[in-house]
This record gives sequence, C-alpha cells and structure tokens, in this order.
Amino acid sequence: MSIGKILAVVTGGPRDVTVLNYAIQAGTPFNAHVVAVFVRPDLTEAIAFFNDSVSGVVIDEVVKASRDAADEAGRRIEASIAEVCRNANVPVVETPSRSDRVSLSFHQMQGNLTDQLTGIARLSDLVVFGPLHERDKAGLTDTFVQVLTDTDRPVLLVTETPPPAFARRIAIGWDGKAAAAQAVSAALPYLARADHVEILSVQRNAETRQPTEALIEYLALHGVSCSERVAVRTQKTTGEALLEAAAAGGADLLVVGGYGHGRIRESLIGGVTRHVIANAQLPVFMVH
Repeated sequence: MSIGKILAVVTGGPRDVTVLNYAIQAGTPFNAHVVAVFVRPDLTEAIAFFNDSVSGVVIDEVVKASRDAADEAGRRIEASIAEVCRNANVPVVETPSRSDRVSLSFHQMQGNLTDQLTGIARLSDLVVFGPLHERDKAGLTDTFVQVLTDTDRPVLLVTETPPPAFARRIAIGWDGKAAAAQAVSAALPYLARADHVEILSVQRNAETRQPTEALIEYLALHGVSCSERVAVRTQKTTGEALLEAAAAGGADLLVVGGYGHGRIRESLIGGVTRHVIANAQLPVFMVH
C-alpha cells in the first residue's frame, strides 16, 4: 500500500506553512504529490442574501472587497508555498505527476468550500487540515467534518508546530468498532514504516479490557509489530484519557476512528471525535 496524492487545505492564513510542512512530511516516504488547494468564495452566494433595497453600488463594493481579499489570500499562499518548498527542497510543478521525489502543485478553485473540498478529497489518499480552534469560522470545522464523514478518506488533523519526527511512534486508539478498523487499514502505509506502534484501549477500569488479539494478528500479517496498553479513564472522558495516554507514550501520531457513534449522536451527547478535534496536541489520523 502507498500514498500517491495528498490534498493540503490552505486558506491564506498563518497555519498554511504548518499544513504544507506536514503534507510534505506525510508524502516524502512515498514520493507522493501534494496538491495545495485554495477555494475562493462563491460571490454569487453572498449576493443572493441581499434584498432589493440594497443598491447596486453597495453590492459592487462587497463583491470587489471579497475578490480583493481572495486575491490577497492567494498571494499569501503562494509565498508560503515558495518558502516551504525552498526549505524542504521540494519542486513546485504546474500539474500533478509521478516523480522520484515528493512534489507540490497549487490549485485554486471557486465555489462552496465544503462542496469543492469534498469533491476533490474523494480522489485523494490523504487530506491534511490545519488545527481547528473554537474561534475559527464555523465553515472550516464544518468542512472538516463533512470531508471526514462523506468521503471515507483518511484525514490528517495537524498541530500548530510539526514534531521533530512524523509517524515514527504511532498510537492506535482502539475500540473494536468499524471506524477504528478503517482507520488502521488506511494508516498501514505509515504503520509499516513506524519505529514503534502501540495499541491504546480506553476502559472504565483495568478489568474491562477491549479484545485486541484480532488487531494484533491483522497488523502482524502486514509486517507490523506492536505493543498494547490499557488506559483507565476513571473520572476522565474517553477522549481525555486517549489523548493523555498517547502523549504519555511519546506518540507523534494518533490513529483513531472518526464519529464511530455517528455525527448526530456525538453532537447530542458529546464524543471522542469532538474532544480529539478540539484538544489534540499531536497529529491525528482519522477515518470515518
């Protein structure tokens, strides 16, 4: 198994450098191609909300301001790409192509952010998002969730600062459910190259151990050896215990299923996915 195409979601903000660096790190072992994608806002959607009482002059000013902001964001992205690729000695090419080393291209498109990224993500091997914060615009988090739940593609949610090494020590958050199994399967290209893989099971107490024999056997058949550890959550939530256990084990990547209980249920009662998205201090490889 390999990684051929990585989609890096860029917005013209300060996190683009981090996203690009992570995408390049994730693609380097496979000589993958990174496509940095910037979605310009669809101005027709904004105009549709104006009523007849708004003058054409005002509408023109809004359209111009939006276009100017998108142009400026595009220039910032190009500057970030030039800086990152220069430092990493990565060639920037016009069109995606297979090469003997990792490469990168920049693609701009216009339309609804969620719809455009969901469409292009379906034919990507990995989608890289920058860290999500509560202060972010709702659209970015909604897009992340939509890409995760509608494409069945693995999503890498990165942190503010890339670690010294990436995917050398991997923790697997295991609950035996379909989402976790899909995440493990999708992460095999990285698991097979890791120096250490640890299975983490979060339980209410030490006696209620989640069976891991089948997972260990599956990984062994792919040449992956691993250790395992039970994280007892006592008064903590499962999400809190999982992140703490991964950090305590020195993991630089956490592999976990996303919305294993369903997005609606987790939005009502809270869940592991929501906590991990908001609080992870290490990169998270997630599959729905």
